[in-house]
Amino acid sequence: MRNLFNFIFRNGHWLVAILLVAFSFYLVFAHNSYQRSVYLTSANSVSGWFYSTTNNIASFFLLKKSNEQLLERNALLERRLHVFQELLDSLVAPDSVEVTAFAPDSIVTPQFDFIPAGVVNLSYSGVNNFITLNKGSSHGIKPDMGVISQQGVVGVVANVSPHFSVVIPVINPKFRLSARLRNSENYGSISWDGGNIRQAQLQDLPKHEAFHEGDTVVTSFSRIFPKNLIIGFVSDTGKSGDDNFNTFNVHLATNFYTLQDVLVIKDRLYDEQQTLEETLQQ
Repeated sequence: MRNLFNFIFRNGHWLVAILLVAFSFYLVFAHNSYQRSVYLTSANSVSGWFYSTTNNIASFFLLKKSNEQLLERNALLERRLHVFQELLDSLVAPDSVEVTAFAPDSIVTPQFDFIPAGVVNLSYSGVNNFITLNKGSSHGIKPDMGVISQQGVVGVVANVSPHFSVVIPVINPKFRLSARLRNSENYGSISWDGGNIRQAQLQDLPKHEAFHEGDTVVTSFSRIFPKNLIIGFVSDTGKSGDDNFNTFNVHLATNFYTLQDVLVIKDRLYDEQQTLEETLQQ
């Protein structure tokens, strides 16, 4: 207490000056309408800026959680889409008299499930490109699982650790995938020539294959991807090493420059199919 009194005694003139200045400002703004309006306008501007800044900061920290919720929602919608597609495919032909209703007991466990994941590293400056995801074996991800974005096919899981997984993307020369034009039953193979990362090549299609610029390229036979997933769109005719087959340049639906979130495809029947096919190789 003695130190407090000593401080006030030594600095009393400064305290009196501050009080007088504060009282002067009060008199100016309290009894002059113009100065009062300027003060209120400035105060509102400062408080508005403060609240806007704090709101932006709070929104930034909540963005990650909101993004994860959106990914979970997208995975659920993708799962339901494939369930309904399987139900539609199981219906009888349109010219048949019999009509099968969507009875509750007709709903079966879907073949494909989707695990949302985020991209933590992406290499596209060289040839051996790869993508690292923030989900691994502890989240149910295994090698040879397909990976898609909201736009189209991304790649295939190559290696996993408990908390991370590495994906070989379409823009890697090691990547191969059976594909076809959506309006055709002929199928070829998607690969990448190491050039433009927005463009891959659809090879080994018959020479008589009719095509138009902008035709959609989708997945065909694959143990990793469901059928009819979008890969890209035909841009023009590419160079072919065989006169009997066509090669098309395909503008990839997935933009790897901006890729941030993906869905990893979990095929519930993958192990069963693989085991059965391996019996023929023994």
